[in-house]
Amino acid sequence: MMRAVFSHKECIDELLYPFFEQHIHIKKAQTEYFVSNLHGKEARLDILVESIEHGFIDIEIQKENIEYLSKRARFYFSGMDNHVVEKGEFYEDMPDCHVIFICQKDQFKKGLPMYHIHSTVDETGERVNNGQELIIVNGEYRDESTMIGRLMHDFRCIDPNEMYSEVLKKWMKYYKQEKGGLEKMCEISEKWMKQGYANGRMEKAIETIISLLTKKLGYLSENIIIKINNSDEDILNELTINIFDIKNEDDILKYK
Repeated sequence: MMRAVFSHKECIDELLYPFFEQHIHIKKAQTEYFVSNLHGKEARLDILVESIEHGFIDIEIQKENIEYLSKRARFYFSGMDNHVVEKGEFYEDMPDCHVIFICQKDQFKKGLPMYHIHSTVDETGERVNNGQELIIVNGEYRDESTMIGRLMHDFRCIDPNEMYSEVLKKWMKYYKQEKGGLEKMCEISEKWMKQGYANGRMEKAIETIISLLTKKLGYLSENIIIKINNSDEDILNELTINIFDIKNEDDILKYK
């Protein structure tokens, strides 16, 4: 349900307003965004936002307490950097990146609505502006006279009519109560289920063909690995069927 609601830019703007205390000019936004990694773990971002004012923003909705949350944030920051920084780009041109964890519990148990985490110099306490900001939101915060308190209230609401936010209320009612929204929700759910199955199957096929070709040829260049990772199911099938005829990387490039 939350994925469906936050597929709408106005809902993402409503979500981000309490954290930045201003409306965000959103250039692009996508839920369930996968950041591929040729040499390691793939990152799945709940909501990735590209904004004019604040660069890139990753919003993660955590239903349970997450151990090593700061290290998990480090992983998401690296995933965003690898995704958004172009080859040959100057360091000063790198966009700012923010990771926002909306947690079910108060991670630091201090009763604050949210916690902002930055890099600082130990000896002087000065902040180091490396373009990264981590915000951890206290989902237990209950002061509904504040924007964060009202947002956390709306996150806990089962009945949309009890929500403070008119924007979130509108879309929650649409997907939960209106005929067109219920039908759309069923379509979205079915699509996500099929996509999840297909992604899992494709990932396994890609992993297998890369492993087999590496063993056969002894080495695969990064360009070839990228090509295989971006291949569709038909190409993967062709590579699998003809693997015994492949003698070098040029043979792999024949399958386009």
